[in-house]
Formats: sequence, structure tokens, C-alpha cells
Amino acid sequence: MTTNTDPLSDFHDDLIIVIITFLPFIDAYRLCMSKKKWYDRSLWLHCRSFELHEASFMMPDSRQYWLSIGRRTQVMYMKRIGRLKYFHFVDRAVRRLASEFLTKFSFRLYYSSNIYRQNIDKWIEIVLEKSVQELSLDFSDGDPVVPQPTIRNPQYVLPHCFYEQGMCIRVLNINSCGLGLCNFVNFIQLTSLALTRVRLSWAAMENIAHNCPFLETLSLVECYRIFKVEITLRTLGLRKLIVRHCQSLSLGIELWLPRLQYFEYAGKMVPFDMRGMDDLEVVVLDYRLDTRYSYNGDDIESLFNPFSDARILQVSTSALKLFQFWQLEHLTLNTGLERFELAAIICLLISSPNITTLAISTGAIMHTPDFRPNYFPLSRGEIWTTNGSILDHLECVQFEGFTGKICEIDLVKFLLRNSRSIKELNIKQLIRATSSVTSEAFKEINQAVAASGGVVINWS
Repeated sequence: MTTNTDPLSDFHDDLIIVIITFLPFIDAYRLCMSKKKWYDRSLWLHCRSFELHEASFMMPDSRQYWLSIGRRTQVMYMKRIGRLKYFHFVDRAVRRLASEFLTKFSFRLYYSSNIYRQNIDKWIEIVLEKSVQELSLDFSDGDPVVPQPTIRNPQYVLPHCFYEQGMCIRVLNINSCGLGLCNFVNFIQLTSLALTRVRLSWAAMENIAHNCPFLETLSLVECYRIFKVEITLRTLGLRKLIVRHCQSLSLGIELWLPRLQYFEYAGKMVPFDMRGMDDLEVVVLDYRLDTRYSYNGDDIESLFNPFSDARILQVSTSALKLFQFWQLEHLTLNTGLERFELAAIICLLISSPNITTLAISTGAIMHTPDFRPNYFPLSRGEIWTTNGSILDHLECVQFEGFTGKICEIDLVKFLLRNSRSIKELNIKQLIRATSSVTSEAFKEINQAVAASGGVVINWS
């Protein structure tokens, strides 16, 4: 009498199909590879979540080795072969998908030739017919070994069927392709939209805002030919807006979004016109160093006034000037802690008396020899003459990248002297920092006057 040692062999195909419908594509494919009969019957094509990128076909480890020994020609040959295999695999799989509807369809293929266009159009048409809910179309190069440049021709353009059959899409991510018709009138269920490296016009922005009433998250990253981000539709329920490194935004950003809770901006300083931002809680600002603005002026105050009611702020210190954040509770600073930055940081802390947690991360800063800050709000003497009641709500400070330079020591001593409620100060030393310098700094900080008798200083 023989005993069946493989319980999976007794599973009926219908049961395996049910299991596969809950698995991501790659897991469903691996499951079917474990049993020849499942693979031969293509049960993995019943998967409802299809996510596959071309980098997984390019053997990055092997190509990294060939690149390390100077065989770049072999590296590029393997990349072309991998991309071709990926293209044919996806083409066969999408045309044979057995599930009646899809929860997710995501692919990444560097669009280098128009010979792919008809096939990709067909992929999009098929998944839209299956009422896909989350769609991600990425035409950038995902090769971790030798990536291609991001700007190139030709460029894939979304087909008309994309806009005609998009009524079931809830999450949409588009990277490095043309919008084409750009009519979102059928995207009535769209809640999240991310556009990356896309040519975006004012008319396209207006079309999205007016035709997507349930849009909650909008992300614009490295979009170009966009001169102004203007969303003033008060009925729009947008809760999260991200604008990062878009070009050129010469006319700035104008918003009227009463339900907005999270705003993130990265790039050069541009004018903000924001109204009705009563629900705004989190603001992330990452400005480039800009020498056009002084440390004290109406222009600077107008840049930051819309964010005065934010509770959580993350900002680059090259942009810190004079402004008030009375509701701010959590602050993250990414800074080089150069000499000219310390005064701006002190001004920010004084203007934010209700913060409870402070995180400071130091690192390399872009050196600009022509930059000369023309106004320091506080002299070094004024910093030490405060009465110790500035930061009475501050409880925890996290300092990463400590090297022991004078500005870092001054900032830590300022926090200790002016924080009566501080309980914990965690200082993490930068790995490449000089040990003799940091040891002297540690000694000076441990001997510094602290307003709180119960503060614990942790070094690591």
C-alpha cells in the first residue's frame, strides 16, 4: 500500500484557481511551477493582480559582474535580450488572462521603439475590458545596472481606448509617456492619480480636477511644460497633494482645497496662493538654495503664511526665514548645519513654541560660494540670553549625522538650555566623523547647562 506524500496533488483545479485569484502574479506563477499539471493547464493566468517589470528578466547580478570586468558590450547585449524576453512573455500572458476582472495591472517597459505600440495598445484595451481597478503604466528604464536617459524619443502616447474605458479605474500611475487626448471625463471612480515625467498643461490639470470628483491623492513628479498648478475647485475632496521637481512652475501654485490634509513640495521657490486650508496638518517643503530672497522680507513671509496652521512640518533649512508656526507639534529638519543656517533654525524654533518632537538629520549641502546671507535675525549673544521658556513643550530630540562641529554643538546646547520638558536627547554619530572631534563635543554637551533636570542624553 502506497502513501501519498504530496497532499497538493489531491487539490482540485477549481480550488487552486480560487487560491490563485488571491495571489500576486509572481506568486501565482511560482505556485503553478511547483506542479507540472497546473503549469500545463496555465492556471496561473487566473491571477487577478498582474505586476511584472522588465528588470526581473535582465539578470542584474550577472550583468553587474560583466560590467565590473569592463565587458559593457556583453552587459548591453544581455539587457536587450532580457527586454525582448520580457516583452514576449507579457504579450502572451496578457492576451491569455483568464480572470473576468483584474484588481491590479502594473508593468514597466522602457519604450525605445514604436514597434511596441500596437502590442501595448492591445494590453491596455484587454485590461480595461476586465474592469481593472489599479493601473500602473511605467515606460521609464528600470535597469539598476546601466539605466537609459530619461528624456528620449519616440514616446508612447496613451490610446483613445484608455480614456473611453477608464470608468472602473480607482488608482492610476503614469510614468514617462504622453497623455494624448487627456480627457478624464469617464474616470468617475478615480481616487489616486500619480503623474511622473509627463508633459502637463494647464488645460490637462483643469480637466483632471473637474472630471474626477472623488480624487483624494494627486502626485506630480518631474512633470514639465507646466507653468502653474491651479486647483481652485472647492468641491473637490483632495486630501493629499505632492508636487516635486516640476518644470517650470514660473507662475507658482494656486490652491483652494478645504479638505487638503497633506501638502508636499520640492523644487525652487515659487509663489503660493492658498486659501481655505483649514484641514491642513502635514507640510513637507524641500526648497533649493535660492539667493534671491533675503532673510527678512514680505516675499518670504508670503511664501510660508499659508502653512502657519500646520501641525507637522518637514523643511529644508536653506529655506528657513521669518514665519510663525503656532500649531506645529512635530518638526523634521534636513540640514547641512552650516554657519548661515543656525540663525534660521533658531528663528524657526522660537516661532514654533508648541513642538513636542524634533528630528534633525545633517548631511552634505550644496556649496554656493556666491551665497552671502544678508540678514541674521539673532546674533550669537542673543541666542544665549533667552529665558528658558521658549520650548516648554519639547520632549524628545533625535539628532542623526552628528560630526561635532561648532554649529551642531551650539544647536544642541540651545535645545538643552531652552527646553524645560525635554526627557530624551538621542545623538547618532556620523560613521565617517573624526573620533577625537566628536569625543570633545560629547564632553562639552554633557557638561552643558540643561533647563530640564530629568533629560537623558543617549549617544550612538
